[in-house]
Amino acid sequence: MRHRKRKKAARQTLAMSILVVGVLSALIVLACSQVFVVRDVMVVGNRNLLREEIVTQSGVQIGDNLLGISNQKLRQALEQNRYIQYQSYEFDYRGTLTLHIQERLGMAVFYDLGYYYVLDAQGMVLECAGSAYPAGVAGPKVTGLNLSPNSRVTVGEKLPVYDKGQLEAMEAVLAELESTNLLGRTSELSVKNTDNIYVLTAEGTKIELGDTGSLRTKLLIGREVLSVREEEGDLQGAKIDVSNGKNAHYIPAVLPTITPTPTTTPTPSPTPSDTL
Repeated sequence: MRHRKRKKAARQTLAMSILVVGVLSALIVLACSQVFVVRDVMVVGNRNLLREEIVTQSGVQIGDNLLGISNQKLRQALEQNRYIQYQSYEFDYRGTLTLHIQERLGMAVFYDLGYYYVLDAQGMVLECAGSAYPAGVAGPKVTGLNLSPNSRVTVGEKLPVYDKGQLEAMEAVLAELESTNLLGRTSELSVKNTDNIYVLTAEGTKIELGDTGSLRTKLLIGREVLSVREEEGDLQGAKIDVSNGKNAHYIPAVLPTITPTPTTTPTPSPTPSDTL
């Protein structure tokens, strides 16, 4: 009799334990589902694209659970728009999901087989402008890029260059041109020889940079020389060599003509025989 009572009590205790665990689990799931609900979506890093456009592109909606969101899904969804480069996301206790992106901007132009293409700083092809030079691009035309054999330029993909070093050099120079406020003043960037990179300004001055070392210093020196020489009005066709990264060597388009200094014709001194 006592044995049966103990079994019955044990079953009741087990049943109660299962019930308690079940209730607690349900409460935990309910609490978590409320804690991880997306109540708002913010965007950081956009310049021209609207927040609403980026949120729609991400596929995230108010009421979604954070547990169903991942970096992989966000990257795949956002980067279907070639102007968006996904970086990361954050989620805070208020339920705000913040998307961190970098907006790809047209910073250079590339010409190939009769067509002009708009590039971002990393060499992503953003647009094909056709046979007319694209307006509204703040950066230079990039020359000297060698494309891989049997490749073609495709919008939404990086330029298929044969030498990746050329693309890396282009990216480095474009970044420093922007940081030194010279991007809009540059008409051409040549990376044909990555040890002898140069840019042409809108005024027609060639700034010889050499390699990609100390680019910011080189461009700051070049900018200072431009500022000084601009007042003299002799920038067209001039050269500024800043390749050593320490100082500038300025070569005007027309070298000054050296006027010979008149000198007195020497008169030979009389010899003793002449005085006799």
